[in-house]
Amino acid sequence: MIWILLAACGGGSPDTDDLQTVRLALNWFPEPEFGGFYEGVLGGHYESAGFKVEIIPGGPGAPTLELLGTGRAEAAITAADDLLIKRSKGIQAIGVYPAFQNSPQGLMAHAVSGIESIGDVPPGSTIAIELGSPFQQFLWSTFLWGDTVKSVPYTGLLGTFFTDESAIQQAYITSEPCLVKAKGGTPVFLEASSAGWNPYGSLLALTDPLPAWADEFVKATHKGWTAYLDNPTRANDAILKANDQLKPDLMACIVAAQKSYLTGTDGLGQMTATRWEAMNAQLIELGLLPAGSASEKAWKH
Repeated sequence: MIWILLAACGGGSPDTDDLQTVRLALNWFPEPEFGGFYEGVLGGHYESAGFKVEIIPGGPGAPTLELLGTGRAEAAITAADDLLIKRSKGIQAIGVYPAFQNSPQGLMAHAVSGIESIGDVPPGSTIAIELGSPFQQFLWSTFLWGDTVKSVPYTGLLGTFFTDESAIQQAYITSEPCLVKAKGGTPVFLEASSAGWNPYGSLLALTDPLPAWADEFVKATHKGWTAYLDNPTRANDAILKANDQLKPDLMACIVAAQKSYLTGTDGLGQMTATRWEAMNAQLIELGLLPAGSASEKAWKH
């Protein structure tokens, strides 16, 4: 695992010996979806609030909540559905700040297919997706696809999508659509949120019970994301250096695509009981949470 310690900028900050160290475990590689956390470090927002933040890059299947639960990280990035499921299995974590107000999750099809929403997926289609994931189970349950729509494992590669105009696969607005556009393709992103699946994304989680410094860390995080939305240049430069798979034009596509998903309708960093209760109820209905499970203690009000 690679560790990245970003030095904060600006003067007048506390002596580093007095700072609270927070190891922040990302659930994916360094990308703009984490831009506000990088800006929180580079802009001095965390340091001014008394924190020295070390960012731990992730990747496929990154066990961020497990790192949090075993004390190998003080903060972790996850999604609301994953947090609720992991809590039911004994992981003590609380969601405190959602970078993505609306889920960046969805499916991707070719524009030539005529598909405009997930409900338009025709019988006989094949979808490459993480088999058994909550999102996959939601789709087949909600749209009653049964055997009429075939699911195959998503490998993370786009070769089949480029060679088959009928191909449909899982995607994040921060990734696959921009990768396809960079190669000259014309993808259509089919939002999960528009189909009724909308867990908070890039969700910052801390240990349960919350540490004494939680409120100040959340405030600093919000300042970082606010600053990032105002000017993402500094954080994006650091992300480009940390992820050699990204290029400036691809970065620009991602930044533009994700903006509305960050702010949503409730506002940057906001969470509501209605949204958490809805996700909890969906997971119970799918059999992924025990009957009687509640979301009230899973997030910071």
